[in-house]
Amino acid sequence: MTKYGILLLAGLLWSAHSSAQENKACRMPDYDYQSQSTMQLRAIAASCHSEQVARLYYNRAYHAELLQEGEALSRIVSVSGRETTRHLQAYRLYMALLEAFARNWNRNIQDRAAFLNREYDRRSEVVELRLHGYDRLADLKEAKMLLP
Repeated sequence: MTKYGILLLAGLLWSAHSSAQENKACRMPDYDYQSQSTMQLRAIAASCHSEQVARLYYNRAYHAELLQEGEALSRIVSVSGRETTRHLQAYRLYMALLEAFARNWNRNIQDRAAFLNREYDRRSEVVELRLHGYDRLADLKEAKMLLP
């Protein structure tokens, strides 16, 4: 089970034991999540009754952690730092654009959350591969994503 899977399972179990009080952000996927820490995003996710919306907030927290990890790695590894930084910036921009436009493409909160979850899952996998030095696998995965 991946780090993400363990965190998701723990959050879902925690939400089952937590109070029935749902955070207001669970009903507003356009909530200003970028001003929240990863801990706060996970707390929001743990309170959500909708599985898709809970996953979305967990994905947003994981996205922020991946970016932090990548930035730290690019500072440490000066040889490939520029390339890593370029991929991280592309990932950040891609997800920011999807988040911004998704509210216009999909008015239904559940459908929008499901769409964003799929994209977070797809793109974060490629970023993880790149951060761990598997650039060739990441290239193959990205090429596969572009196929119809």
